Amino acid sequence: MGNKTLNSNISQNGKVYHIQTEIIGDRVVTQIFLSGRVIFSFKDNFVDYATTNKQHKTAEAAVIKNKIKLDD
Repeated sequence: MGNKTLNSNISQNGKVYHIQTEIIGDRVVTQIFLSGRVIFSFKDNFVDYATTNKQHKTAEAAVIKNKIKLDD
């Protein structure tokens, strides 16, 4: 399966959040960073690349819609 990483930056409320989703072995880890610090992390089992991409897009949407408490 190999490692695969998705990265994106979302500007929200004057801050830039970095979202990273990685396939590590049989796990998918999505992390949201602010100023280089992990402020949210979610782990799940790897299903397929489409599901991994959806997990990443869900994290992006959560930041945009303020669905996750993102304190700095």
